[in-house]
Amino acid sequence: MSKFTFKVVNNRGDETQLNLMLTAASNSGLQGIQLGKSTLIKDFFTENPSHSFSAETLVEGRWYVGYGSMPPAPDPNSNQYYGWVEFSRNNVDKGVWLNLSNVDIVGLPLTLKGKLADDGKPFSLGYKKPVKDIISDMKSRALTRQDPAVVKDCGGGRTKIVAPNIQFPFYRGYDDYLNTLTMAGAKLRLQTDTPKDGTSKTFMGSFSKGRYPDLADTGPIITITCGSDTFQILKNQFTTEYLYRCDGGNIVFNGESLPQNRPDNKGRDASAVYTNSLFRNLCIGINEGYFTAEGPNDSSKFSSDQPFRDSQGNVYAQIMHETSNSYGFPYADANLKTLLVAAIDSPITLTILKDEESGDYQG
Repeated sequence: MSKFTFKVVNNRGDETQLNLMLTAASNSGLQGIQLGKSTLIKDFFTENPSHSFSAETLVEGRWYVGYGSMPPAPDPNSNQYYGWVEFSRNNVDKGVWLNLSNVDIVGLPLTLKGKLADDGKPFSLGYKKPVKDIISDMKSRALTRQDPAVVKDCGGGRTKIVAPNIQFPFYRGYDDYLNTLTMAGAKLRLQTDTPKDGTSKTFMGSFSKGRYPDLADTGPIITITCGSDTFQILKNQFTTEYLYRCDGGNIVFNGESLPQNRPDNKGRDASAVYTNSLFRNLCIGINEGYFTAEGPNDSSKFSSDQPFRDSQGNVYAQIMHETSNSYGFPYADANLKTLLVAAIDSPITLTILKDEESGDYQG
């Protein structure tokens, strides 16, 4: 099987402080770096004069870069300054799936360049603004408080911001946005994923009508149906916390209370596929600001709708959308930024940017 190659370009210096770490669910033919081991970039460059590593497959891979030794599972809430990119190639993929991610933190900036697998044209994924300016935007626009729990002093003049899916108490609440939708009893049309050996379904309904503060906490805020199936979420399970986290509460499906996310047995449990994807689309609609009082609020149109309309939604994710080819909300890779497939016949270049440096933004 053909191999693909990652090449590292370091614009920061600090080679005796910066560490690299590669993680993956599985791999084959890996050369140039040890999986799951924190490695000084100086040592990586010494052992690999081409500043590269290669592999045949790396499934569910992450490539971390950070100051100090990287733990097996880097902690967004720590004071360690780091960043990462995501990628994957299995034994049937024609190329390498790639994206930049700022879902959990704004930290050390990394970019990607290469050629596309389908037509060989060059691509680049990066930052239109330096990370120092992005962090300044986060402080002034997204955060309601700048406590140490969310704004991390990582030493050496380096600052990290922890995202709202982890530190939601420090970000704007959704009560006003939800009030706009409930006052209108806004209509909903949500399409499910397709279970294995099953069919996708379209659920239709609306937000409960009335002032958001007046709606009963234990009553439904959303009711949608498809045939004999009914999906509801209670008001106290659709709060800012659950919407930013995209998890943690319950939904009601055909009268039964179930977790908002549950195992679907690799797509074979149709009920779980339906409820998981309905809840996910509701979180996308709110976090990316697609839902409006007038509707139609059709999840099948998310990819073509204007995100963050009327300044609604997840401001953290909006800033990442405005300033980078990275995404700042767990499901935004499918809506705000498209995953790319890189060709394997030329190196994929990962560049470590300085905090005051922008680069490789693909407009």
